[in-house]
Amino acid sequence: MGIPGLIHAIGAGERISLSKLAIGHLERNARPIRVAVDISIWLFQVQAGRGGRNPELRTLFYRLLKILALPIHPLFVYDGQHKPPFKRGRVVTTRSYGSAPIIRLSKILVDLFRFPRHDAPGEAEAECARLQRVGVVDAVMSNDVDALMFGSTFTVMNFSKESGTGTAAATHVTCYRMDGTGTPCKVMLDRAGMILFAMLSGGDYLPSGVPKCGSKLAGEIARAGFGEDLLEIIDSEGPDMEERLSEWRERLQYELEENESGYFQTKHKVVRVPETFPDKTILSYYAKPMVSTDSEIKALERRLENAWDQEIDAVQLRRFAADTFDWNYRSGARKVTKLLAEPLVCYRLRLAKQASAFPAGHPRLSNSSVPMMQKINKSRESYSTDGLTEYQLDIVPVDVVGLDIMADEPNPPFPTPETAASADEDEEELEANADPVPQTTVKKRVTKRYDPYATEKVWIFSTLAKIGIPEVVENWKKAEAEKAEKANAPKKSTRKTGPRKKVIDPGMKQGSILKYGFLTKERSEIGSDKRLQLAKTTDESGS
Repeated sequence: MGIPGLIHAIGAGERISLSKLAIGHLERNARPIRVAVDISIWLFQVQAGRGGRNPELRTLFYRLLKILALPIHPLFVYDGQHKPPFKRGRVVTTRSYGSAPIIRLSKILVDLFRFPRHDAPGEAEAECARLQRVGVVDAVMSNDVDALMFGSTFTVMNFSKESGTGTAAATHVTCYRMDGTGTPCKVMLDRAGMILFAMLSGGDYLPSGVPKCGSKLAGEIARAGFGEDLLEIIDSEGPDMEERLSEWRERLQYELEENESGYFQTKHKVVRVPETFPDKTILSYYAKPMVSTDSEIKALERRLENAWDQEIDAVQLRRFAADTFDWNYRSGARKVTKLLAEPLVCYRLRLAKQASAFPAGHPRLSNSSVPMMQKINKSRESYSTDGLTEYQLDIVPVDVVGLDIMADEPNPPFPTPETAASADEDEEELEANADPVPQTTVKKRVTKRYDPYATEKVWIFSTLAKIGIPEVVENWKKAEAEKAEKANAPKKSTRKTGPRKKVIDPGMKQGSILKYGFLTKERSEIGSDKRLQLAKTTDESGS
């Protein structure tokens, strides 16, 4: 669902990395940020996936991996049976809703990631906004401004790549607040103004809107306070409602023609407000959507008490990937291991389960003696995370995920069309998330074949490392402090000491004395008489 032009009327919002948003909330509140996700928007977006089997579901798989790696408690909300009967000028059939393959398979995938989900009575966005307003979640994630119009006071939108980050992967979101906090992302219109904007300029339920009323004029009318007056009249539902609506239309029409109060940049005599405006049925879809009752909200809260932070069954996820994406044979198991390893490490560190970095009760499949996550190699601050500190640690992927790759059938000697086609988007996604490698004109980058049994270096947010491996972090800080102390210590002088040469005339230029002559070493010349005398003296002493 969307309202053209509304995004420009409400303001630019605040652009921030999703990592920084989640880590910052964890540091301030000692728990992950709870986000209601309108998954209907996600399922619409992932239809752009191409290649292989079920590409749209595979794109959803990658998004869930990103959520798993961050301190986020998501609640995926699905559209319900009581959606409005038409949308974008088309009739919406609700009889078979929920039985579509993408809906059914997406619910299975969300369950395998052990994320909770919720079926809304009507529109998912309206339900998300309701859950945010009553405090079940902290924020709403959507890609339309409708969540704001439905009353969400903290909405994150447009999860996408950021220019200048050096990666094609989605890293940043745009935040909007309507609770009076967060000045950089404060919305310029209130909820009533956004509803009136949708009615005037057109939206999903009323595509045409008021003739000759564009988004710019609709924004000016909404900011003038006409929306708040309209909702007050609708909410009253008194016997004089029609009379009050008529007075409201006359006042709006007068201001459009005369601009007596200076609400607009110019007069708009050609714009005529219809006598049937606003359509009360359409207005009710915006102002009074079908959402959960108070008792239903309480029941949901009880269900969510222990819904998050459950152990993930990698074997079940691997089976789903094999059946749904044709990630078969050992190559499919290796691919799932590669995708799951780093998110699982982040997930388990946040839960302070250092001992379960690989499944408990299972021997290390790699038979490696390399200690995992026991030493920090180095740190960095990346632009893609808005400067969050990250530590580089060593892991062995197969030991983290726990999949017995060798138990799968070996790959056939020649790849089948299905297995060849399934390696397009996932490999592109992995490349997009990789650190950029400098290229030269002489040497070409050689990509090593991924080995899940070999040690791999991963980057972990320092906040998660402090929770899961505090001793390792302290040892790293001590070592770095010692290095800094040595680097800043005064250096001992190694210059030889001795008598200083006396400078006769420091102002004299080098070589000036050569104007007066040249100094040479005097030759030792002894005359013949002197040599005879020396010889005689020697002879006498010898006798």
